[in-house]
Amino acid sequence: MNAPAEPLGTAPPPRDARILALRLSALGDVVFAMPAVLALRQLVPEGRVDWLTEDRHAELLRGFPGVDEVLSFPRRAWGRRGGARAMLRHLRALRGRRYDLVVDFQGNLKSALQLLTARAPRKLGFDRPAAREGAQRFLSERVADPGRVHRAERDLRLARRLGFTGDAPAPGPWPLPVPAAAPVAGDRRPRVLLHTSVTAYGRDKEWPRPRWVELARGLDGAGLRVELLWTGGQRAEVEDLAESTGCAFLAPATPGLHHLMALTDAADLLIGTDSGPLHLASLRGTPVVGLYGPTDPLRYAPPGPRQRVVSVLPEGEAPPVRDRSCRSPLMDALDAASVQRAALDLLHRE
Repeated sequence: MNAPAEPLGTAPPPRDARILALRLSALGDVVFAMPAVLALRQLVPEGRVDWLTEDRHAELLRGFPGVDEVLSFPRRAWGRRGGARAMLRHLRALRGRRYDLVVDFQGNLKSALQLLTARAPRKLGFDRPAAREGAQRFLSERVADPGRVHRAERDLRLARRLGFTGDAPAPGPWPLPVPAAAPVAGDRRPRVLLHTSVTAYGRDKEWPRPRWVELARGLDGAGLRVELLWTGGQRAEVEDLAESTGCAFLAPATPGLHHLMALTDAADLLIGTDSGPLHLASLRGTPVVGLYGPTDPLRYAPPGPRQRVVSVLPEGEAPPVRDRSCRSPLMDALDAASVQRAALDLLHRE
């Protein structure tokens, strides 16, 4: 399917249109797409907005304002026994639905499969290079890659192409179906969460362990309660790090994304590298300090208004091409004292 890269005038959808938003992964990118999906909702106040995402992120979107239904792409099943059958069931179910418009925020092979399957007369997304792996070929309407802008603003360009005007909608801390994280009994110190882990795909974003130890001790000395975030597979490693500091605590368990949000909502500050939990906490209004090395703050800074970015690069300078196989020298160059100063400054301003 060949489509012009820049439509002369994309018609706004009818107020009662049915829209499917595609943003399957990763967690941080799902967070960045949230304001744009809220903008789609404003365009169709009498219509319907569904969101298709990977099953591991679906919990995040359940209860998110403006989304009528969350559809799950069976990512966890893929590569396992029965994974092909699960994928086929998903595609058949998607084929059985009818939409007026599909908006592809993902722009890769995974979303191309959804575009090929979904039934809709209009399919809107980005042209190359924002679109990769040929995804743009399955669009009926393409928007030019806006270049080096923040991902949330880039995603909002698709809603603007459809007629949305005004500032980016701010989701705020929408209600959660789990209890709020309880304060720590007998400890009235401000609560600071450290997110110290990185994924295998983001090894270059790792901050050296001795720096985390130094930061935790400095924050404890400044009168703060320091807790380390962890998930099931990371507990032993993070617990060992907490013990190494001699002052930090292991944060409460977060068995799901709703529990993670409840915990970060209760924190006074979160410090972490460029990651999904950092962006999610920032979007919901928790003050955050982001440690940036190989990723570009101009594109990937935390999306909330209460944030600080710490980087050794001059402001506005883009980092070099990433090497995901090992820790970036830019992370080695980040010192704990600079991170602590940013954290204390943000807390004092709050």
